Amino acid sequence: MLPGAWLCWLCLLLLARLARPCPAGCDCFSREVFCSEEALVTIPHDIPPLTTDIVFVETSFTAVGTRAFEGNPNLTKVVFLNTKLYQFWPDAFGGLPRLKDLEITGSELYNLSAAIFSNLTSLAKCTLNFNKLEALPEGLFHHMNALETLHLQGNRLQALPSRLFQPLRLLKTLNLAQNQLAQFPQELFDPLGSLQTLQLSNNRLSSLPQGVFGKLGSLKELFLDSNGISELPEGVFSQLPHLEKLWLQRNAIQSLPSSVFSSLGRLTLLSLQGNALRVLPAGLFAQTPSLAVLSLSHNQLETITEGAFANLTRLSSLTLSHNAITHLPAGVFSGLEELTKLYLGSNNLTALHPALFQNLSKLELLSLSRNLLTTLPEGIFDTNYNLFNLALHSNPWQCDCHLAYLFSWLYQYSDRFFNTQTYCAGPAYLKGQVVLALKEEQLVCPVTRSHFGFQAPGLDAWDLAEEGKAARGRCTYSNPEGTVVLACDEARCRWLSVQLSSRQGSGSLALMHNASQEWDLTSSCGSVRVTVSIEAQAGKP
Repeated sequence: MLPGAWLCWLCLLLLARLARPCPAGCDCFSREVFCSEEALVTIPHDIPPLTTDIVFVETSFTAVGTRAFEGNPNLTKVVFLNTKLYQFWPDAFGGLPRLKDLEITGSELYNLSAAIFSNLTSLAKCTLNFNKLEALPEGLFHHMNALETLHLQGNRLQALPSRLFQPLRLLKTLNLAQNQLAQFPQELFDPLGSLQTLQLSNNRLSSLPQGVFGKLGSLKELFLDSNGISELPEGVFSQLPHLEKLWLQRNAIQSLPSSVFSSLGRLTLLSLQGNALRVLPAGLFAQTPSLAVLSLSHNQLETITEGAFANLTRLSSLTLSHNAITHLPAGVFSGLEELTKLYLGSNNLTALHPALFQNLSKLELLSLSRNLLTTLPEGIFDTNYNLFNLALHSNPWQCDCHLAYLFSWLYQYSDRFFNTQTYCAGPAYLKGQVVLALKEEQLVCPVTRSHFGFQAPGLDAWDLAEEGKAARGRCTYSNPEGTVVLACDEARCRWLSVQLSSRQGSGSLALMHNASQEWDLTSSCGSVRVTVSIEAQAGKP
């Protein structure tokens, strides 16, 4: 750009600035004004007349007087963030017929007068989050008939007037989370027939009145988590036919009526984690066929009945971790053809039925970590064609012949897994070894003496290999210290492990060059004698 053109452009900017001055301590952008100077101690009187949005952040003024923005009738959005405000005069926002969005967050407000929002007939969104409000006057919202979203999160509200929400018949979102509400009038929510989202999380609710949600026929999301609710009335959700998501986690629910969810045919998400449930009543989910996400983790469940999830044909995620489950029936997951994530970690499972995961062809993630599993039955994953994330850690896996199927399956698909650091808990000579680092011939089992039908005193390893051709099983021989281990199966002896050390008295075996040593090894199917010789060639120590 030529120097003359630059000069012309700068002159235009200067003229625009002079034609539309910006208040001290603020920045003006088109029709938006942003004020963030701590030195700003009052609402500016020279806000550009065409301004539509104004935001005050960390300013120092403490009060907003009556009709403070009267000279800016075009304002549609006013925001106060982390200011020192503690007082609004009556009709503070008078003269703003187009105001749609008002936010006061992080202020020093303890109370509000009933007339503060007078004449805000166009307001659609009101946010009063994280202030210090302890109570609200009954007539606070009486002139806000157009309001659709109301946020009151993070205050100190302990009670609400029964007619507080009477004018808000168009309200769609109401957020009362993180307050101190222990109870509320049964008719409090009755006027809110258009409400779609109700957030009551992190309060002090211990019970729910029977018909408290009876007039919320349009409700789609209900947050009741992190309260102290110990029981649910049988029909508490019976008038919520459009409810899609229900959060009940982190309460104190010990039992559930079998029909408590029977009216929730459109429910897609249900969280019950972090309660004190011991059993799931029969038919609990019989009328919730649309359920896609179900969490029951961090409860006290010891078992799950065969048909508990029978009708959940659309379920994609099921969380049962952090319970006390000791047994799962063979068909407990039957019919869950859409299941992609299954969490069974941190339970007391000792064994799994071979058909437990049969036909879960869409299963992608399975957690079995932190249980008491020593092995898995052959074929248990044969129909899980899409399984790529399998968590097996923190189980007492016995790395013997019974683990051969799992070893082979993991080895075949090891490139697809994120969690393969699975360690052997036994036998003693393999303890602490990574399962996938083993060789297949190390996975051997002791067998009864009758399987081999012989004892083999005096045989060395080569003799035993020939004799083993006639055997019909696998056998592991070892010395009492477990430092010499010989594994044999019906065809031959496949694996010999001898732990050597260079010094006597180190806890392992010590052999010098040009020396040999014999060990008598025993097992349940007999005994053998193994001789190991070390010979050093000249010039090659």
